[in-house]
Amino acid sequence: MNPSYDLKQTRSADWRAQLVTNQRRTFFVIASFVLIYLAIGFLVDLIIHGGFDGGMDPQHQLGFVFQQLITFQTIPYATITMAVVAVVSLFVTYSLYDRLMLLGTQHREITPQTAQSTAEQQLYNVVEEMRIAAGLSYLPKIFVIEADYMNAFASGYSEKSAMIAITSGLLEKLDRDELQAVIAHELSHIRHGDIKLTLTAA
Repeated sequence: MNPSYDLKQTRSADWRAQLVTNQRRTFFVIASFVLIYLAIGFLVDLIIHGGFDGGMDPQHQLGFVFQQLITFQTIPYATITMAVVAVVSLFVTYSLYDRLMLLGTQHREITPQTAQSTAEQQLYNVVEEMRIAAGLSYLPKIFVIEADYMNAFASGYSEKSAMIAITSGLLEKLDRDELQAVIAHELSHIRHGDIKLTLTAA
């Protein structure tokens, strides 16, 4: 048996297992987010509609209001409102993720046409090379953030929508090998689905 083949099989299994795990975690985060909003809305509805009637035991009154709300005999306006807020929040997050992640920064998207220096052209080339090496089908959007501090991150809700951002402070200090290592690390987050989990949790 070929040891290198076994190693490739193991890595492939590890990658797929990590992807499934992250998908489950993402679903859990989204479900928890929506349920928390629904619970807050329902609690508000109970308070609003739970004005106690002097002729009814408080416990029975609460049970009566609860029954009215879950059967929609009394319209749970607060619950519905919070459900809409939760859905809109998720929609905005997934639609404008790149703007949200880059909010408050001076940044530029890097393409072969917009690269303003050798370092930026090298960045684009390295991302393209490492994307192919990582087996990704889509090239992430590439951004340079004008900042002196050193940082790089990946974001997005899928491989197709992914982006990579790196600060000019970090880009200027890395040689090509070091840049490859940084980009490989960020692309691994995209490949494993970490970016979707991080974006959802944020």
